[in-house]
Amino acid sequence: MANRGGSVRQLDDSQLAERLQSILINAAAGRRNVSDDSQYNTLRRELMRRHSQVPSFLRTHPSVDSFTASIKGVPNKPEREEKVRNDFSALMRALKDEVPLIDSSTWTGETSPGARLQTVRTLLPLARTAVDSLIATLSEPNANGGPLLDGREEAIEHLRNLHRTLGELLNVVDSGHLDDGLGKRLQVEAAGYAKRAARALRDDPAPYLSAALLLGIFYACGIPDVGGFLGGVALTVKKHAGDRAF
Repeated sequence: MANRGGSVRQLDDSQLAERLQSILINAAAGRRNVSDDSQYNTLRRELMRRHSQVPSFLRTHPSVDSFTASIKGVPNKPEREEKVRNDFSALMRALKDEVPLIDSSTWTGETSPGARLQTVRTLLPLARTAVDSLIATLSEPNANGGPLLDGREEAIEHLRNLHRTLGELLNVVDSGHLDDGLGKRLQVEAAGYAKRAARALRDDPAPYLSAALLLGIFYACGIPDVGGFLGGVALTVKKHAGDRAF
């Protein structure tokens, strides 16, 4: 039986997958126990930390309670158990044969939830670092020693809120809840702060472009409500370029 905490990281991938499959099979057959329930979150989080492609039951259900409520719709217990085994089969086969899982987007063109999660885990830390850098740049005193422009002060406030929100969102990603209620709310908040910062900087070409690139990262991560805004950003950047030409 796997222990909690750091010892979970001593398990190899196959042991993690087998233990999680066993927990869900027991739950599907009505054989739940307190020990299984308490281990599930830790084991699930560790497996999702290591692999972007995991069984759909693990992606969808952050707790055994959630899984049990869902699987009750299948009246036959053997059928429930078979559904769990089928869901885990690709992962089990890949781990057994040491064959890497292939993202279905390579042939369908559609990004899978696991692939999106990997993209978010890769790009959001970069976005947060970029926010830090942009705040530092905007906070530099003017060459003439005067106060910061109003637009810059407003943008810094929005960027600080964005930095905090991205930190919270990264914690949600690490716990496997990107597309749960909290994750979706934080995504909308992050997009809102980024857009407000960009609007505040629209007459400040270089920082405005930096804010636009942040929104481009969010778009690549699948964060909602930024695609249409980016179209307007492109027009504004083009206008700035045209103004400089004259």
